[in-house]
Amino acid sequence: MQQFKSHIDWTCPNCGHANHQHVVMPELNFAAEKSSDMSVQDQADIECDVCHSHFTGEVWVHPDHTSFDFNDPVQFSFTGDMPFYDPPEEDEFYEPADDPYSVAMEALKQLHTMVGSASPANDAQFTNRLIFAGAVSCMEAYLGDTLINAVQAETDVRTRLVSSNRAMGEITATAAEITADPDVVTKRIQRELRKVLYHSLEKVTALYRDAFRINLMPSKVERDVLFPAMVLRHHCVHRNGRDENGTRLTVFTDGYVRSVIATIGKVVTHIEDKRRPF
Repeated sequence: MQQFKSHIDWTCPNCGHANHQHVVMPELNFAAEKSSDMSVQDQADIECDVCHSHFTGEVWVHPDHTSFDFNDPVQFSFTGDMPFYDPPEEDEFYEPADDPYSVAMEALKQLHTMVGSASPANDAQFTNRLIFAGAVSCMEAYLGDTLINAVQAETDVRTRLVSSNRAMGEITATAAEITADPDVVTKRIQRELRKVLYHSLEKVTALYRDAFRINLMPSKVERDVLFPAMVLRHHCVHRNGRDENGTRLTVFTDGYVRSVIATIGKVVTHIEDKRRPF
């Protein structure tokens, strides 16, 4: 059954971790005649991905955003993205690319040639923002497809992942389910990996460390480029290039976008080089 969800970004008051999550929301009142009457209110519960602190409060679900107000055990508030339905169940079982590296590098090469293309007169960096977001999407697809393919094909990767990663280690199956389908656990791991937001680089760093025993980033240089770029990616995708205050960002120069594309290429190549022994 499809679930109604909102993407939220929030900082844990206890440990300071920046969480990026999809949380289940109560459905809007779709029977309302006006969109202004569709909003609903309900109790909300969230948990930090790192320290596992639990917070309880209220959520207001609106057609274009969600609002959270927590008061137990501490008080803090934030807003979430427009609520949405999960894709249909069959969409979870798409086939990853056979060669994610070649697909990613070819796409990055094409995007690099497009940097600086003409934009509307009233928004000089419009095209560069699209190219920037496209490059991040290439990276996300590569990271997801590479990990999912490895879980399918490599027993060692599955073993390391379930033994080292808390979330993956909690995936189970009954004896009857395994008898009916020996691959049931592998399929469930793959399903969970398809739900990962691969622009949440802290989480992906942990997954790659646990699965492959490698660092996601070649060095601090690449980390210092891409981690801040994921914040800008959020502004591009969800706010059309504006920050929380509605100010249009002007950082998407030709030089900056090319540097992000080049850095993504370095990370992708680094992962391929480190994975070869496996």
